Amino acid sequence: MRLLAIALTAALLLVTGCSGGDQPNEPDPTAAEPTSEPSPTPTEIPTVVAPADLVVEPGAVGPARAGMSKAEALQTGLFDADVPPPVEGCPPFPLQWKKQYKGVDVIATDGTISSLGVFKDGPKTSNGIGYGSTLDDLTKAYPNLSPVVDAGFNQAGAYEFTDDEFIGFLFGDATVSSIKGSSKVTFIEVTTGNKPDLIRDGC
Repeated sequence: MRLLAIALTAALLLVTGCSGGDQPNEPDPTAAEPTSEPSPTPTEIPTVVAPADLVVEPGAVGPARAGMSKAEALQTGLFDADVPPPVEGCPPFPLQWKKQYKGVDVIATDGTISSLGVFKDGPKTSNGIGYGSTLDDLTKAYPNLSPVVDAGFNQAGAYEFTDDEFIGFLFGDATVSSIKGSSKVTFIEVTTGNKPDLIRDGC
């Protein structure tokens, strides 16, 4: 009996040792690694839009819209602020398109964009109308285009608009009486609230 008790005690100790009751557990290789704290979301950087990809629509050229505040315009990444004028005697430009955007301009008054213009080939409407398009192109693209009217300085103009957003098309080499289907668009202006003047001054 005594020998049996010793044998049972030894067997119990052996089983306990195998169970690792007092030993630290080995790491489970399938367990997921602890995750680190999530990194803060970086400040969103505006997507750079190629000049030729700027779409002209009533009240807007690409992401830039008439009526935007100066701060909102700068957030688009399209503009520089408070740029010295190229002409002596003119005030600094509150906003100016960045250098890669050729043939477009912006007028900002009282901290708000009032007008955006296109005066070279590049940006076009979703209907394919841009600088150099003809009056025939324009009337086909916009069946509801306004009649051609006097735009001042012996020039003619026509307009496409929604309730309060406008695109104005200037024909700088034609008058109302001389304009033809082949006459070409020499300037495009978009505004909100007021019809485009289709005029730019020296500054």
